[in-house]
Amino acid sequence: MGISEKTRFEELKASGLLPSPKGVALAVMRLAQDESTTNAQIARAVKADPALSGRIVKAANSVQFGLRRPVAAIPDAIVVLGLSTVRQLSLGFSLVAEYRSGRCAGFDYDAFWSRSLVTALAMQGIITRVRVGAPEECFLLGLLSRVGCLALATVYPDEYGRVLRANGTRGMVELALREKHAFATDHNELTAALLSDWGLPAMLVDPVLHHEDPASGKFADGSRGFVLAHALNLAGYLADLCLAREAAQAALLPNLFLLGTRIALDADKVAAIADEAICSWGEWSKLLELPAQPLRALSGFTAQPEASSAGPEPIAPQPQGRLRLRSLVVDDDTSVLMSLEKLLTHAGYTVYTAGNGREALHMAMEHRPQLIVSDWIMPEMDGLTFCRALRKTKIGRGVYLVLMAGIEDEARLVEAFEAGVDDCVQKPINPKMLLARLRAGHRVVSLQTEVESDREEIQRFATELAMTNRRLQEAALLDPLTGIPNRRYAMDRIQQEWSAAGRSARPLACMLIDVDHFKRINDTHGHDVGDLVLQHVADTLKHGARAQDVICRIGGEEFLVVCPDTDAAAASQCAERLRQAVGAMRISLGAATLTLTISIGVAAMDAAMTGPDSMIKAADQAVYAAKQAGRNRICIYRPRSSTLSVAASA
Repeated sequence: MGISEKTRFEELKASGLLPSPKGVALAVMRLAQDESTTNAQIARAVKADPALSGRIVKAANSVQFGLRRPVAAIPDAIVVLGLSTVRQLSLGFSLVAEYRSGRCAGFDYDAFWSRSLVTALAMQGIITRVRVGAPEECFLLGLLSRVGCLALATVYPDEYGRVLRANGTRGMVELALREKHAFATDHNELTAALLSDWGLPAMLVDPVLHHEDPASGKFADGSRGFVLAHALNLAGYLADLCLAREAAQAALLPNLFLLGTRIALDADKVAAIADEAICSWGEWSKLLELPAQPLRALSGFTAQPEASSAGPEPIAPQPQGRLRLRSLVVDDDTSVLMSLEKLLTHAGYTVYTAGNGREALHMAMEHRPQLIVSDWIMPEMDGLTFCRALRKTKIGRGVYLVLMAGIEDEARLVEAFEAGVDDCVQKPINPKMLLARLRAGHRVVSLQTEVESDREEIQRFATELAMTNRRLQEAALLDPLTGIPNRRYAMDRIQQEWSAAGRSARPLACMLIDVDHFKRINDTHGHDVGDLVLQHVADTLKHGARAQDVICRIGGEEFLVVCPDTDAAAASQCAERLRQAVGAMRISLGAATLTLTISIGVAAMDAAMTGPDSMIKAADQAVYAAKQAGRNRICIYRPRSSTLSVAASA
């Protein structure tokens, strides 16, 4: 996390509004990280919170941990669960209990914690297989991987609600950019800052910071950070898949398995991880008191069992090169039903049967046929009522339905087509005609499948493009030579700080820094040495500035320092430290050693100024005066009298 991000976090922390575990939970978390901590110390800490004590005992007695006798005492529960699990349960119970609701109307608190829980369980399963950390510790990473979103919703409920509404369904990459623009930080930076503040080590925090776009972390291939970042990315994607609406799940599947390959997990392992997480979901939801919605096992839509089992048969190529489609035949006449089943099976279809429309509706929800052949006149629910009910479901909208009718009334046939029937065949059934109609339906289904495949491919490309655009946008805000923010970022940031200072009546100052005799350095030693000088100066300024100061290169040998919550006197003191730090630099050029000096102009926000441009212009006048006075010194702009105060060099 850079200096500016640290500054922003300190400002938010000072507000006292950031989410934080309760005192007892935080104490337990930190005690558990200390290898010298005893179970008795943990037990004493947990007992200080009766509610937490009850939940820890409940966890120890849950079916999940498979105990033979009930646990009644906290020390016994800690022995059963282990310190790491107690820590994660304490932190999880505390945050979930404290932040189950809030004032941000656009933020779904229950959905947030549900996704966090599935991410945590998936992360635990992934780490168990890739073995780059403790599964319990990584459970906590998954649970808190997006706690920055909760933080923004808590600190800025109204503003963040507007950001969420503006973002709509565009995804987390776009959301982070909107957050950055609105709050000068995003949920990833805030998550990393919170985890660090809660005592998690940097080797775990850095992967969380970059997990939504692991490439941005620039981790070495195969390193622990690389695997953890990609594991979190996979766990979060898997959570999104499990909690997505049914119609959207199929589109998410291909990219899921692609993400697994990046950490050497094949499709079977990813599916197993997902199913384990889903199996654990119900019990964990009870422990954390979250609403437990039913989740469908990943194997339910990645692989289909044989026709004789409860689920539908997989779509496999026929000898003719066509897809083997699932079909459902519906008729109350048993002899007709058996005849049609035999006909369609011989033609290469996987066939399910039902005796009336009500039974057929249940069969359709269970087996998801792609073709349906239904009689019109049936008891309980006729074919037309069945068709209307089917078309109201998401599963039934894409089914090709052929209605068998014993009537030739044109008005009734029009009614059938308006109800959603795709085709009609006349009774008694001509087998060749029926198969020909089904082949036409087969072509329609095949085209739908191709369109869906193309859509998935487009979605994958769109995701990759969004990530690339984000990296390009970040690169556009950095100076490529020095690696610090550039002029574009500087102007945006000083405008943000000016607006914030105006709203809260806080001071704001800036400095313009100019490297003395830089042209002489370029002329004497060459531009490569000039570039080296600028890099050294940028590094020295970054390390010499205060935490809240924002260092930017705005062109040539000029640097701008934005100083929030700082008046002219404090800014001049900081400027003097920077001047001395650069003056102490020594750049080795073979046999020679190069020394440098800088001139600094300081200006502070004043009521007479019309905007940040006025303050920068005042600082520019001050740095010009410093250079005119002999360089290697500081000049302060006095706005009331429009005078300049020059401090001589030491």
